[in-house]
Amino acid sequence: MRDIVPVNNNGSIQLKFTVDGQRYSFNPIRGGKYANKRHLGIATGIATQIQNDILASVFDSTLDKYRHLPTAAKTTGKARKEKARDNSVKPLLSIWDAWVDTLELSPETKADHYEMIRRMIVKADAKTTDVNWLIEATIAASTFNKRLGYLKSCGKWAVSEGKILDNPFERVKPRKTTKIEVKPFTVAEIQAILATFEERYTHYGPFVRFLFMTGVRTSEAIGLCWKHIDFNQGVIIICESLSKDRTGNGYKRVRKSTKTGNTRYLSISPELAEMLRGIQPVKAKPEDLVFRSALGCVIDAGNFREDWVTVLDSLKIPYRKPYTTRHTLLSHAIEQGMPITSVAYIAGHSDSRMVMQTYGHMINRPDLPDLKI
Repeated sequence: MRDIVPVNNNGSIQLKFTVDGQRYSFNPIRGGKYANKRHLGIATGIATQIQNDILASVFDSTLDKYRHLPTAAKTTGKARKEKARDNSVKPLLSIWDAWVDTLELSPETKADHYEMIRRMIVKADAKTTDVNWLIEATIAASTFNKRLGYLKSCGKWAVSEGKILDNPFERVKPRKTTKIEVKPFTVAEIQAILATFEERYTHYGPFVRFLFMTGVRTSEAIGLCWKHIDFNQGVIIICESLSKDRTGNGYKRVRKSTKTGNTRYLSISPELAEMLRGIQPVKAKPEDLVFRSALGCVIDAGNFREDWVTVLDSLKIPYRKPYTTRHTLLSHAIEQGMPITSVAYIAGHSDSRMVMQTYGHMINRPDLPDLKI
């Protein structure tokens, strides 16, 4: 795990780090300046606290625990209550927007759960005392719990600022989650899927084969350029992705670093080299994409998924997301006895913790004792 240290962001202080594949970037001190030694010292202490919490598996993903409020900005309990009395029932949207503004989030981070929650609040025309709109929401348990965490943090902030008397979200219970074990594709299923794609959707054939053979994320495969393939050294450099632009209309993609911010070098097998050379244009430019749609455009994940569903249905193979190609490669690697550290590297993780959490049930699985009964 990389050390978390404060960085200079146009004069302000930023902490940037990744936890379980989720990237975080925020200013731990509202209005804090990098040139201010006191502010920098406080930020360094917060960075250490975050790092310790990650190692202890008690990291607060809402980041509320790690935000420092200057003493002058804190209001006494009596003043807060007096200020909040006339404001206890008001539109939740104004409270939410005010809280989010204090977080100094990047547009991309804000466009994720923060924007989704905002839309839910607008649709329900929710008030600060109302929680039914959240409780009755038809969303997955894991999504519900994550959004509840954000709303609890928002409510806690609103109470501290004297905007409301009570945080109603503290009384909302999280939903029970059931971890669904994703079943990897068998070798026979992989072969059938590849054969069908190469027959019905020829332009996707190499793309699907690459996903199965490398275990890269879909956005990493979509963003792969010819400059990332070094046939002489026999490696594929996975350092970028073309990910959905959450601040746009959902169709535009933006080039950025990998999900974990790591660069990894994957060895090119003879079979993979043959496939890549077979689709490489004679005058391919370094910046050209390796995989394209039938019309020569950037692959649209939604269109690809529709064809993926059609192929699996035609083969009577139980549906799994295209992302399961990644899970499949990593599962087969573990079953074949590949060291966990190597599997973590292929997956693009800086340590083996995520691999152990996801695939621990497959590692060193003992046989039942042979009872003579």
